[in-house]
Amino acid sequence: MIRRRWTWIGLASTYASTASVVHVLGADERPNILLLLTDDQDLILGGTDQMPNLQKYLADEGTFFSNAFVHTPICCPSRASILTGKYIHNIPVVNNSISGNCYGDEWIGAAEHRTFATVAAQAGYLTSYAGKYLNRYGRKWIQKGVAQIPPGWDRWFGLVGNSQYYNYTIVRSDHGAPPTTIRHGDDPAADYLPDLLLNRTMEVLRSHHSSTAGRPNNRQPFLHVLAWPAPHQPFTPAPQYAGVFAGQTAHRTPNYNAPWTANRQKHWLVRQMAEIDGATEEQIDAMYRSRLETLLSVDDHVRTIVEYLASAGTLENTVLVYTSDNGFQLGQHRIKSDKRQLYEHDIRVPFIVRGPGFAKGVTTDEIVLNVDLAPSIVELVTKGYQGEIQDIAADGASFVPPTVKQRKEFLVSYHGEGVGPCGWGKGCPRPPGPVHGADAWNNTYHCLRTLSRSENSV
Repeated sequence: MIRRRWTWIGLASTYASTASVVHVLGADERPNILLLLTDDQDLILGGTDQMPNLQKYLADEGTFFSNAFVHTPICCPSRASILTGKYIHNIPVVNNSISGNCYGDEWIGAAEHRTFATVAAQAGYLTSYAGKYLNRYGRKWIQKGVAQIPPGWDRWFGLVGNSQYYNYTIVRSDHGAPPTTIRHGDDPAADYLPDLLLNRTMEVLRSHHSSTAGRPNNRQPFLHVLAWPAPHQPFTPAPQYAGVFAGQTAHRTPNYNAPWTANRQKHWLVRQMAEIDGATEEQIDAMYRSRLETLLSVDDHVRTIVEYLASAGTLENTVLVYTSDNGFQLGQHRIKSDKRQLYEHDIRVPFIVRGPGFAKGVTTDEIVLNVDLAPSIVELVTKGYQGEIQDIAADGASFVPPTVKQRKEFLVSYHGEGVGPCGWGKGCPRPPGPVHGADAWNNTYHCLRTLSRSENSV
């Protein structure tokens, strides 16, 4: 469990006044960077409560951002914002569909060429990626028998399509070699995707340390992204963790199965939701347990990675960032599951940074967004670099101390997906029976989230 204090104000002094230890690199040193990215991991519904290694190895040794949010609470646009530092209307990637530019032609032809990876590569970093990229990645290319490697990545191990745990395809390439596609099955020992991504990460780290051994003054820094599928559906835990949380129930927050008097004040989609019945509640509890069980593997991996970096002597020169692409709902506002909404469960995410320049064991209340990741990484990789660097023109701002942006408000956006003029797919004007769905074509919004001493609103 991440030990945290919930506050709603920004405190600029948090970094300096509560810091126990801050390790600072020399003026000409650039750190290694490890971005650890989960998929749909909530913060305020217990998403980190069963992760002791996350607490021990990252939160206790780094800075926990208690007011971390995503600009858009959906996988593909959020990941595009993470990579580019831009709001979704400026990329533009607006939802999980090809027509919404999720790995569409405009992304491939333009936005993908201006990411933190392309800048890191220009600045001399060894760059590598392992895991889920964008939801539609690889599908149109695989159908043509051609695998596409996004620009900026020296080593690539990308999942085709959306999160899976078994029966998936990986596109692999190393140092410019022609990409290969690898189909995996359902053998837990050989194919469980979270473990496979850890193995690839360890392969990359060991290869890097082996290639730089004996020449520390000529060390090439690395940037690596590990993007797990957990805890995204189908919520499949590793065999050793299946059933560990049997009997536990999802958090019954005040807005769980909200009464009509509360839902009637919400936007159109939420006003369509039926009350949660017993069968639906059992499904919610099952999802909650399985999600936590998938994260036990992630928690193991955090320990493995940090302990390896320590043994290799590079931990103190590595910035590790742990976060998620969006949060999640489990019965809040009568929505059975999913994200996409403008509410806290959907937009608030875990966000921890450990490494040189970041205080140890500290909680900061400053607002940080997913669009801040790219400009922060760009700042880290270009420190002291004398060559020409591409400007990614990010909408976000660096959270690297001491230049943390003072915010009191930020934009939250989403473009709904749905089939047909009524937006409910085959059902029109709405599907028969109880409705607990999370999206419709007119579930489109742009709103301002405000956090300050005087206001806490959407």
